[in-house]
Amino acid sequence: MSTSDTHRAIEAVWRIEAARLIAGLTRIVRDVGIAEELAQDALVAALEKWPESGIPDNPGAWLMATAKHRALDHFRRNKLLERKHEELGRELKSQQESALANSDISEKGDIEDDLLRLVFISCHPILSTETRVALALRLLVG
Repeated sequence: MSTSDTHRAIEAVWRIEAARLIAGLTRIVRDVGIAEELAQDALVAALEKWPESGIPDNPGAWLMATAKHRALDHFRRNKLLERKHEELGRELKSQQESALANSDISEKGDIEDDLLRLVFISCHPILSTETRVALALRLLVG
């Protein structure tokens, strides 16, 4: 089967299976937008693999299986991203607490001297080193 014949067959399969595929994926992922993206990813995979390997016996099932694998990857990636965000949040909170513990700020968190307040603002640990230096030079040195 030539590549153009394969592409026509894929288009026909897509027209027949797209709605069912998106509906099944929506049930799994609970988001129509993500389901559409996963279905389109499965279509792209079919366009890449089927010209070489041939059209499978059950193309709809192949598309669904491919999309489900992509959904699992999506969930794993989101879970990992969520863990990383939590880690970064804890680290940032720890750095802020450490910076406050090492500073001479009163219990209320007030800094009485305006110039000293400006120094603390320009040296805040949330800023990158380059930003701290640039801000300190601009604000304090002029």
